[in-house]
Amino acid sequence: MQDNVYAPPASDVVVPAPSGQGNEFYVVAPLKFCLLFFFTLGLYQLYWFYMQWARYRRRHPGETLWPVARAIFSIFFAHALAGRIDAAVRARGERHDWAPGAVATIYVVSQIASSALDRLSSREIGSPFTDVASLVLLAPVGLSLLRLQRAANLACGDPDGDGNRRLSALNYVWLVLGALLWLSLLAGLFALYVLRV
Repeated sequence: MQDNVYAPPASDVVVPAPSGQGNEFYVVAPLKFCLLFFFTLGLYQLYWFYMQWARYRRRHPGETLWPVARAIFSIFFAHALAGRIDAAVRARGERHDWAPGAVATIYVVSQIASSALDRLSSREIGSPFTDVASLVLLAPVGLSLLRLQRAANLACGDPDGDGNRRLSALNYVWLVLGALLWLSLLAGLFALYVLRV
């Protein structure tokens, strides 16, 4: 018992870390990522980028960043995200053979090329080649993001994404809507270029 009531406490006071709770990045199983990305024709990447930056901001409250803007303008922030994921992997002492800058560059170049082809296709310039090429570019965009996702999972200590493996009811809704989108797209291409409607 202390004699001085105004003395500071004698016990150790534990100050919590300034970072927020939860994983530093968004964790998702590779199969779930691929299903959601390819079934939605790549629209899932908007949600994916938002979640990556939102989780990062929550763990680093001192950094000023807007997850919505970074998701919409992802080509400008892909390299920054790849670098932060790589730094987190290295901070954990994990070994991960990848080139984060190259992965981000593949994403950016593929995304820009896909957008350019979409614009040409909407004006019927180079059709049907621009239509098909735009769909083909989904592969390098999706695979580069999958590479980033695998590293993010590793940075969070969940390399297989077991913490987010199951598909939710909302995920199934998006998969059904995506399947309908694919069917209408393929039917439209078939009618336009095979049947010459």
